[in-house]
Amino acid sequence: MKVVTVETSAGQTRYYLANDDGTPVEPVLQYLKFRDNGGAARNTLRLACIFLKHYFTYLEKRGLRWQAVTIDDLADFLAWLKYPRIEEKVIPLNLEPKYRAETINAILDTVLAFYHYEYLRGGLDNNVSERLVTFIKNPHGAYRSFLDGIADRKREKRYLLRLPAPKRVIRTVAKEDVEAVMKSCANVRDYFLMYLLFETGMRIGEALSLWLGDFGISECRIRIADRGEMENLAEIKTVSSPRTVDCTYDLMEVFTEYLCYFHKEGTPTNHVFVKIRGKNAGKAMDYTDVDNLFRQIRRKTGIYITPHMFRHTSLSMLSSAGWGPELLRKRAGHKNIYTTLNTYVHPSEEEVTEAFKEAADRFRLPGKEAEE
Repeated sequence: MKVVTVETSAGQTRYYLANDDGTPVEPVLQYLKFRDNGGAARNTLRLACIFLKHYFTYLEKRGLRWQAVTIDDLADFLAWLKYPRIEEKVIPLNLEPKYRAETINAILDTVLAFYHYEYLRGGLDNNVSERLVTFIKNPHGAYRSFLDGIADRKREKRYLLRLPAPKRVIRTVAKEDVEAVMKSCANVRDYFLMYLLFETGMRIGEALSLWLGDFGISECRIRIADRGEMENLAEIKTVSSPRTVDCTYDLMEVFTEYLCYFHKEGTPTNHVFVKIRGKNAGKAMDYTDVDNLFRQIRRKTGIYITPHMFRHTSLSMLSSAGWGPELLRKRAGHKNIYTTLNTYVHPSEEEVTEAFKEAADRFRLPGKEAEE
């Protein structure tokens, strides 16, 4: 099986899952069309197609029909995702899971969403996805809050088939490494892109979606707008992503310098970031260009850096500077404030150490000062 990329009559990039003979896997095709009609982002559709490819490959290897799977089959699928080589005759002694727990859980969520869709449209007699979900009214055990009982407690969804995922620690980059990365840039376009990601904390898809008119030079503000699917496949992630981001005058000066170098009168696109070499020079920069650029910088500097690490670094610095969760949520473009709280509102080890030093005198016992 393979994921096939196609272009629709409307010029949009879409995906479908094909059998070995090239024919589409019909139930997956119907599900992806349903998600597409519901407004799912292109990258969401791509990931759903990839995840369902894993599932239908597993079904094919086990000789199972997707309409007749049991919860035990789904549990075996989870184990297969962890160790797909376990059935080989010769396996390495240091067998490591192929995917992280978060990825496996995301794949399983997609499979359950697929079954829920099939059940709702009448394609299944029973909803296997519902059997793996339970709702807990009091997820914190015997603990009761002070106001417990005044209002109905919202039940919390729990999945019966899910791998425990460790709390993800965001990766940031030291400021001196940021400076080294920016010094390694070969041209003002690459320098401006690094500077923009570091200062604004915007996602790389948002940066590639920027148009020239989004920059308010006099106000030092940048507008991030949702323009749907674009020529370079850049897209806005959530409904909360459209926003206005404040920036420094220094960044705007670099933007102006960049325009003078690479946005001539005959530039064929309104996108800010453009290709600067080859037969496609002047066209909108895309994700592949960015990936190649960061690979080159990592080789040149020896510093591991990704576009999203710039975002984490920028927002973590604002959090350390005293920005509240609501301000961070607005600047990050998060839909849910809990995403902001869980990701950025946490003290570093150095901050915890400094805070303890300030409070250390409170732990001194009577008479201890005299002994010292």
